[in-house]
Amino acid sequence: MTHQPYSTEDHLVHLLPHLFGFHPEASVVIAGITPDNEPLGILRTDLPADPARWRPVARGLVDHYQERSSATVPTRKLVAYICPDLADADYGPQSRLVHQPIAEYLRDACHDQGLDLSDTLYVTRTHYWPMLTTGASEGRPIPQPPAELDATGLPRSADVLTSLKPATGARAATTTAVLNAAVRAMHAEIRSDGHQSVVDSGIALLVDTIADLIPDAEKAKAIPDALAARLLLVLQYPDVVNAGLLHCEDHELTAARSLWLALARRCPASYTDHAAAPLGLYAFTTWALDDDAPARLALQAAERCLPEAELTTFLLHILNTGFTFDHMREHLRELRATRSGPVTG
Repeated sequence: MTHQPYSTEDHLVHLLPHLFGFHPEASVVIAGITPDNEPLGILRTDLPADPARWRPVARGLVDHYQERSSATVPTRKLVAYICPDLADADYGPQSRLVHQPIAEYLRDACHDQGLDLSDTLYVTRTHYWPMLTTGASEGRPIPQPPAELDATGLPRSADVLTSLKPATGARAATTTAVLNAAVRAMHAEIRSDGHQSVVDSGIALLVDTIADLIPDAEKAKAIPDALAARLLLVLQYPDVVNAGLLHCEDHELTAARSLWLALARRCPASYTDHAAAPLGLYAFTTWALDDDAPARLALQAAERCLPEAELTTFLLHILNTGFTFDHMREHLRELRATRSGPVTG
């Protein structure tokens, strides 16, 4: 939706889920406010359970905002949100008191950067608390929003993240064994033929797999474990990831997205970091298919698998700075035209 200027704290609370396309939970969010009172430069990070991490997380979030906003449209005024985890045993008024120091850390970090933090709003499913402008209270009930800000149909972040988690149990054990064997085979191939051989064969395998899935994307759920393992391993190479991004035409996107999700969900706990690449690619194709909410959540899941991965950082920048997919696709088409081996389509 088009971001609307805010006028009241109620409006800011109603606006929050629309900044992302989902209701954030277990999150700390900051958003710049332009001179026209419109939100800009929105950043979100996980709300740490460990209080020792609250100060560095608050400072890092503000520093990242300042660094990025200087390259776009600078804003000096911000609003912050703290959204507790629904699973918190003290969820509600008590958790608001527990998390009060985070509001102070955010205010201090903004002051050090010459930024004006208008307030930090603590938002649960039913109430909110202005943390810097009022003392302890019972909180303010979130009123019924105006029709244009109704977020009833938007997903909860925890529900979407759960849908992105890999399989467990016997399935995970089987995939782990297949991945272990694939790693040994790849190491032997690298010693014999070098990394470039693995990259070239990986790109070819990726191209062929997506081409096979275009007629029926649902087949991605049933790809053989050996194929999934090989793709998960070759996707650790940036050149193979880039080849995945090039599958950006309308007739490819659904098949590619199904493959990325299937690979991410095959990745067992012992290979958690390997899920970051397919989750990033899943986020990209989901965004390309005009579904911003799960795209952002997939990037959140990718960040948890491998913090500050290059693809995740790049895509977060793209989503948060107003790039359109059509603009991105034109750039990818230019790259695609320079490839000696064309991808599908």
